[in-house]
Amino acid sequence: MLERLEVQNLAVLESVALDFDRGLTVLTGETGAGKSVLVDALSLLLGEKAEGMIRSGADSLLVTAWFGGRVFSRRVAGGRSTPRLDGEVVSLRELAEATGEHLAIHAQHAALALASRKAQRGLLDSLIEGATLEAYRERYARWRGLLAEQERLSQAARERERRLDVLRFQLKEIDDARLEPGEKQRLENEVERLRHLETLRERVGAAAGGLSGEGDGLGIVGAALKELRSAARYDSGLESLGNDLEAALDSLRAIARELEDYLEGLEADPARLEEVEGRLALIERLERKYGEGVEGILAFAEESRRELAELEGAEDRLAALAGEVAKAHAELTQAGEALSEARRAAARDLSAKATQEIRFLGMPEARFEVGLVPLNEPGPEGLEEVQLLFSANPGQGLAPLEKAASGGELSRVMLALALLTGSEADTVVFDEVDAGVGGEAAWRVAERLARLAKRRQVLVVTHLPQIAAQAQQHYRVVKNKGRVEIQALGGEERVRELARMLSGSYSDAAMQHARELLQAR
Repeated sequence: MLERLEVQNLAVLESVALDFDRGLTVLTGETGAGKSVLVDALSLLLGEKAEGMIRSGADSLLVTAWFGGRVFSRRVAGGRSTPRLDGEVVSLRELAEATGEHLAIHAQHAALALASRKAQRGLLDSLIEGATLEAYRERYARWRGLLAEQERLSQAARERERRLDVLRFQLKEIDDARLEPGEKQRLENEVERLRHLETLRERVGAAAGGLSGEGDGLGIVGAALKELRSAARYDSGLESLGNDLEAALDSLRAIARELEDYLEGLEADPARLEEVEGRLALIERLERKYGEGVEGILAFAEESRRELAELEGAEDRLAALAGEVAKAHAELTQAGEALSEARRAAARDLSAKATQEIRFLGMPEARFEVGLVPLNEPGPEGLEEVQLLFSANPGQGLAPLEKAASGGELSRVMLALALLTGSEADTVVFDEVDAGVGGEAAWRVAERLARLAKRRQVLVVTHLPQIAAQAQQHYRVVKNKGRVEIQALGGEERVRELARMLSGSYSDAAMQHARELLQAR
């Protein structure tokens, strides 16, 4: 609900801060006093245009409202608007949508709560089982999803064939190469050896000769070992050194044998060199096309295989989709017909009850009807659009509510609908709900507003004392030296205001009548 409203520099209103309670709150005042200024302020939070609304002599206007502990504000300055939610700058649309969750205004210039087909549909749908609408939405989402997939696969048919040819060629090229992980490194090592056979033969031969050739290292180490063993007879501490030297000698002998074997295997093989170089060239060519290293090429092939499998199954998927789409459409139609039947029943009931309620509120010849307009194809919210129709007089045909009703008529229609449905916001504002109303109808409107205020917070701009007397909170709008002031009334001040509204005077009779109104509520 609306907890507090602060307004600065709006039209003729310089500054005001008002707190609100639950129940019914009324704003009264002399004709021309500017009673609708607070409605204008709240309308700005719902996205209404702010042109010409800054107070003369001021640079900007600011409206701030508190709903459910959250802060909604809009500043207008220099032709620019700055909407905020809890202090954070948002778009005007975001502010309007967030405010609309809490507030609905029904007035001649701001009776926009039901101007859209979406809002009118929402009002009717508040009277049907939520599961019926949800079942339709689920089936609609599935049907549209399948259609989108079918369209995507159908449009991609030509591209798919081209892509299949490319993938098959690439995979054949990679598979024919029979690559192995780590193969490139092994080949690079082998080609390096084959290209430098003479150098290897020379260097390895020198190493082998140093160990077992003329002045061989093995003989020198063997002689050293012999001397060390002889000395160890006189100093046992030398035995471990002898053992170490003997082990080293064994290692040198093993190395010498391996070097000799290596030299025997170093034979020139031009054919092998050419084969290895050709293999490396193949790998490098595949790398340029598919990825770095053999591992990169194989990863590309694996991904291509997955894509190929998916594309090759697309034709099968398309064939299966045709059946799925048909089945989904049948299920959607069934759910849509169930929703339409529920809406027709709710529309008949609401049309009858709303017409009765509107006539009770002072429009004895009025007619109200909820129309259902079939769509050419299923929509996200059903098989039809909802349209509220209205006629105030017998000679007038039914026409869209937002076009057929005057400001006062529209407010009373909204009051009737608010009483009959649960789709309104927590805070409902009525301006001109009493336009053209008097006598018995005035009491009826007052009674209905009081009834609605037991379920929601209701704010009413009114000139009828019958309505004002029903309020839990009463504000008076006064114009003082060209400026508007808003005063909270209680006690005798409220009695005086009701007396003024009753007779335009503060006579004893008017004051007594005002007290009786307050006591009778």
